[in-house]
Amino acid sequence: GSNVLAGASGQGGGYVIDNSLRFRSSASAYLNRTPASASNRKTWTWSGWVKRGLLSGSATYEVFSGDNGVTSFTAIRITDDSLFVQDYSSGTKNIWWQTTAVFRDPSAWYHVVVKYDTTQASSTNSVLVYVNGVSQTLTFTALTGSYVQNYDGIVNSTNSQKIGTKNALNYFDGYLTEVNFIDGQALTPSDFGDYN
Repeated sequence: GSNVLAGASGQGGGYVIDNSLRFRSSASAYLNRTPASASNRKTWTWSGWVKRGLLSGSATYEVFSGDNGVTSFTAIRITDDSLFVQDYSSGTKNIWWQTTAVFRDPSAWYHVVVKYDTTQASSTNSVLVYVNGVSQTLTFTALTGSYVQNYDGIVNSTNSQKIGTKNALNYFDGYLTEVNFIDGQALTPSDFGDYN
């Protein structure tokens, strides 16, 4: 269907986004692709319009991931109503970037851009998250291991790349549309359209 959008509240405006997909966590709905060959695992950008369905402050909903099915993943997720980007490798690495802002409005469409670039020397510059064109304040946590420059995440590997889940767990609930994945480039929201 079509959705008329404007800003975080979804009121007014005049931008129409067509062909959204409804993901229901209860139906374990997701999209999956396994690349035949690996590409750039250090630098990529994910962009999409996200509208939440079920709200639960303590639940985790996976928006996008690359995972090997068991022990390693790189994921964009919603946990505790914040956006997370997480790199995990069992026993060696569990690091994440979390927005300090929370996103709890089920009537809102959020334009989310995640810029992932481990060629950067510091964790501060390696992951940037934008919501509705605004760069978000992120908290970096290294629970296990540490940030390593030029780290190869699981996104763009020959492992499964998924929209709406990770390791067949934590299924996303809501709508996604205009999803773009840019391989090998670290971009900003202005590369994906205009804001009013």
